[in-house]
Amino acid sequence: ITPKFETLLSTQVWMDAASQIFYSLGVGFGSLHTMSSYNKFNNNCYRDAITVAIINCCTSVFAGFAIFSLLGFMSAKTGIPVDKVAQQGPGLAFIVYPEGISKMSVSALWAILFFFMLLLLGLDSQFAMVEAVISGLTDKFPI
Repeated sequence: ITPKFETLLSTQVWMDAASQIFYSLGVGFGSLHTMSSYNKFNNNCYRDAITVAIINCCTSVFAGFAIFSLLGFMSAKTGIPVDKVAQQGPGLAFIVYPEGISKMSVSALWAILFFFMLLLLGLDSQFAMVEAVISGLTDKFPI
């Protein structure tokens, strides 16, 4: 695999990257605002914002390594080029990833861990979303 550095000059790549960062941070969902409302009055919000952004970006890079290493593994096993192995959208998580995991040794363990991770990610996202709604309701209608 050789990187195509000329794609970094494409504005579409940067727009996709920016939308992914905003989506993964959840800026528009209100979860970060809700969680920050529990801070002390003199909390260093600037430090917290930078810390959250850096941790989010590092997590995205780590996830990229995990995804592309599995796609490379599948490409090597099947002899299909990497760009033909990958699918966009939910097909990556629910078709390509399970197929790749099934080709690994101890595949049952990896499959359980993968779907457990998906479950935890979904639950974690829902906790933050529900907290944003409940916090707003309890602020408006105190018990």
